[in-house]
Amino acid sequence: MSYLFYATAVVFLIFQVLYTVIPLLCSKVKKLHPDLAEKSIAVLVPAYNEELTIKNCIDAMAGLHYGNHEIMIINDGSKDETFSRLDELLQLEPDGRRPGYQLAYKPVKGVYRSNRYPHIFVIDKQNGGKADSLNAGIDYAVSEIVITLDADSMLEANALKYVNQYFHDSDIVALGGTVKIVQGAEKRGGVIMEKFKGPGLIKSQIINYTHGFYVRKLTQSFFNSIVVISGAFGAFYKDILVEVNGFRSTVGEDIDITLKIHEYLKANRLKKKLVYAPEAVCYTECPENLPNFYKQRIRWQKAFVDCILIYWSRLSRDFRAGVNLFFAIDGFMLGTFSAFTTLIYLVQALFAGGNVMHALIFLLISVVVNALQIIISLGLCKKYGSSYTALDYVKMFLFSQMELLTYRNLLLYINIAGTFKYFDNDEGWGFVERKGVAAISQNIASGSN
Repeated sequence: MSYLFYATAVVFLIFQVLYTVIPLLCSKVKKLHPDLAEKSIAVLVPAYNEELTIKNCIDAMAGLHYGNHEIMIINDGSKDETFSRLDELLQLEPDGRRPGYQLAYKPVKGVYRSNRYPHIFVIDKQNGGKADSLNAGIDYAVSEIVITLDADSMLEANALKYVNQYFHDSDIVALGGTVKIVQGAEKRGGVIMEKFKGPGLIKSQIINYTHGFYVRKLTQSFFNSIVVISGAFGAFYKDILVEVNGFRSTVGEDIDITLKIHEYLKANRLKKKLVYAPEAVCYTECPENLPNFYKQRIRWQKAFVDCILIYWSRLSRDFRAGVNLFFAIDGFMLGTFSAFTTLIYLVQALFAGGNVMHALIFLLISVVVNALQIIISLGLCKKYGSSYTALDYVKMFLFSQMELLTYRNLLLYINIAGTFKYFDNDEGWGFVERKGVAAISQNIASGSN
């Protein structure tokens, strides 16, 4: 057991060196070139019981600085007043748009177009889940590029311009943007001001998102090995989504579609890239209490386990080496599997006289590496245009060290619990209660550039 623990520790440290060096040395802010020709973009917003949050999303869409785009909101058989709220906000009229009949999904009851915003459409369909809704949106979209967005996500005003700019690189077929926590954002003089405030759970998620995007995704993007393009904000060429048969109905359609595209590129010997676009930003509402946080993270872990079971047997054959390293080794071995081995080792050290000193040395190294990565992620946060104050950054660093003994341990437990709960076979929307953060959409629509 000790040998396994030490071997895992060595591999862990190797990956941490990559996550430290690559973001520090290889990050470069792309200057926005607003005069580029606008590729056509369809923004797909699957919505299930989103009557509280859908207004924020629509208001943010109305403030986008981009001309050649359409918004497609897919009402997936909501049981609340989502459709009525959409009708009220958009003044809907029946529309004659026809599907492409390229993907399968539950029957569509009607397609509508907004009188207030002619570029916004609503697809009203029978309930089939998030993946099913996305497939319907893809099939009805007429644009070259498809963006997937959660109904509680709000695009920053220049987000589509950055997406367009990245896709002018012919090697790029898909990208993920930066997702930020909406709680705490304030509007001052038409500019979004991010604030590090709120309960500890929200602060923990701000730290987690900042580190996850500016350190982990930036590193994986450098190696063309992004494991998951977040469902909260991802962009793809429509034709490649059709080629891989769209989204699969599962608890984690975003990680699955990312892996399907990697597999497709390898099978067809296409030297294309899936990248992280840090300059393209959207805001999302994070869970504000432990029950909802637990439900969200359990769903994420179940999604990861699902893809491990599906893709594991063909990883070495059908995927590039980089994807294998970050998905199988970093994701599974150092994430899910090590959660179990760490727990067993700690129990052994406490009750069976294991080498506590070695464990403490490894813990100390981990704390130092984590602190260094947090400093780097906060520096990149500033570099890529965040508006936190200097005092906020100090508070964020100090809080990140405190959470090592609190919320970080909760994530360890969730990794273990979510692995077991995968076998519950519950593949629904995984609904997490939303508060509908008041008026924040006006902040996002105003833009920060």
